[in-house]
Amino acid sequence: MRQRLTFGLGVASVVMAAAGVLAPQAVAQELAPGVSCEGYSCRNDTDDTYRVESVVTCSDGVGQVPVVTYARPRATTDLVFVCPTKTIPGQLQQQPPVLNPNGPGYVNPPPTMGPPEMKITHPVLVEHRGAVVDNNPPQEPSGSAN
Repeated sequence: MRQRLTFGLGVASVVMAAAGVLAPQAVAQELAPGVSCEGYSCRNDTDDTYRVESVVTCSDGVGQVPVVTYARPRATTDLVFVCPTKTIPGQLQQQPPVLNPNGPGYVNPPPTMGPPEMKITHPVLVEHRGAVVDNNPPQEPSGSAN
């Protein structure tokens, strides 16, 4: 019994160690001196504003979304983007028989097209392509209609 337990623990530790070696490591990617991005956020440790260009790949084959992020000085900024929805066309749906208005019995109406399905997609990969100093970013909307 003791030998099986020791063997089982040994196998478990080897499997866990192998999984740790094979797992991707989360490492910030430095795009410029003092500017790095990891996942869906960028950190700027400089006194300049940087324009960071990234590409987000969305799920379900909807493609890639280019993203421009202005990383403010001495701050961490999240990427702002939306993966598009995917529209799946409606399917033909057979209609139930209806009473024949011209005589006895029932008739089968033709099939109709069902409604399309909207599927929400989500990000699966982000690639940060580069960062350049841009101390004149576009103005953010103020929220007023004036």
